Amino acid sequence: MTSKDTRPVIEQPATDIPLMLSQAIIIGGVLCIGEVICSPLYYTLLKSSLALLPWALEACFMAVAFTYVVGFALLWCSESFTFKLREKFRAFGYAAVGLIGYGVWSLLVFTATINSVLANVGESVLTNGQVGAIALNGAALGFIAFLLAKLLDVELANRKGMAIAMLIAEIVVGLVGLLIMIRMFSVLY
Repeated sequence: MTSKDTRPVIEQPATDIPLMLSQAIIIGGVLCIGEVICSPLYYTLLKSSLALLPWALEACFMAVAFTYVVGFALLWCSESFTFKLREKFRAFGYAAVGLIGYGVWSLLVFTATINSVLANVGESVLTNGQVGAIALNGAALGFIAFLLAKLLDVELANRKGMAIAMLIAEIVVGLVGLLIMIRMFSVLY
């Protein structure tokens, strides 16, 4: 076995933190910002059953949970999926995986969460059109997040301080969202 046999097939640049971790940090940040921006959409779907800011924080928690639970598996899938693509098309391969992954997550997790709130406050659950809008919104956010993760991964991986600050911010916002969600469901159930 020679040293040529042990090198990775795709050359990875030398960075301060692993590229996959920097990609996950970017995805978590983009999804959190996207969910905060899209919170008014969900607020109208919730029929004002929940205040806007708590819902935005809960949505951030679900985005961060996706990123650090499912997201790493999807990043690995993205790397495998784009293995034979030219470098200029790789970001779009990542984006396709993000589109499907976060679209399905939104379809299953966000709609279940919203329906569990609506059912307990006496409102009608989401219609098929509303469920489709949530899935489409999640797919668009996933596309953008994974695209940016591939395009900006090396830049963030070389800025260790910024990466750690972003990671801490995502974890703090996610934990606050989790605490709000626990409190909300303890009142509802």
